[in-house]
Amino acid sequence: MGQALWSWLLEGHFLWLAGAAVLAGLVRGFSGFGAAMIFVPLAGMLEAPTVAVPLLFLVDSFATLPITLRAFRRCTWAEILPLMLGATLTIPLGVALLVAADPLVMRWVISLSILAAVLALAAGWRLQRRLPFLGTAAVGAVAGVTGGAASLSGPPLVLFWLGGQAGAAQVRDNIYAIFGLLGVVAGLTLWLNGLLTLAVLRQALVLLPVYVLAIAVGAKLFPHASEGFYRKVALGLCGLAALGALPLWERLA
Repeated sequence: MGQALWSWLLEGHFLWLAGAAVLAGLVRGFSGFGAAMIFVPLAGMLEAPTVAVPLLFLVDSFATLPITLRAFRRCTWAEILPLMLGATLTIPLGVALLVAADPLVMRWVISLSILAAVLALAAGWRLQRRLPFLGTAAVGAVAGVTGGAASLSGPPLVLFWLGGQAGAAQVRDNIYAIFGLLGVVAGLTLWLNGLLTLAVLRQALVLLPVYVLAIAVGAKLFPHASEGFYRKVALGLCGLAALGALPLWERLA
């Protein structure tokens, strides 16, 4: 095992993954989300998804734990809980659609829907008052379906808060809090499927200092950003995630 890790370092894998971790950590530290859409595709050029996904999970879970625990004290639990309830109930529905429906059609519908929401928010649309419990749970249900069907649970949640009246700091805390809770579900899923191996853990421990440093730099940059700049970054990340999920690119490849 030690020899395999040493070979992993010498073959240039570490430098490539470290670069991906730096970019992902900067974005995650600043915005609160977006690490997966950067790290997983870049790491996937060298590693199988069954390695890249659990590798990011381990590194991100350790690195963001202090921020997530602080976010739990400042987040809007009146929104977090119904969102989690809705998402938990509909993730199986999303997975069922992934199996039963045409996956290309599903990805087109979900990606274009997210892009439409991004454009609406960019044009200035905002919710005028907080949604009731059932309305908030419905947003979580949408996130559960999009997550199960196309691995896009993040954008609906982020867009929900960007469309409200909360400031950037509150939005960021809410994102860290709900992603922390969703991470528990993701970790259990990875573990039950045998993907949290000792080899991946060793790679994660090597990458962890790089990712922690990038997270810290991104977090330091956040207080200096205006509300408008944060919204532009967050909307841009959601838009990129939706664009990246479009089946169009597979047909052009």
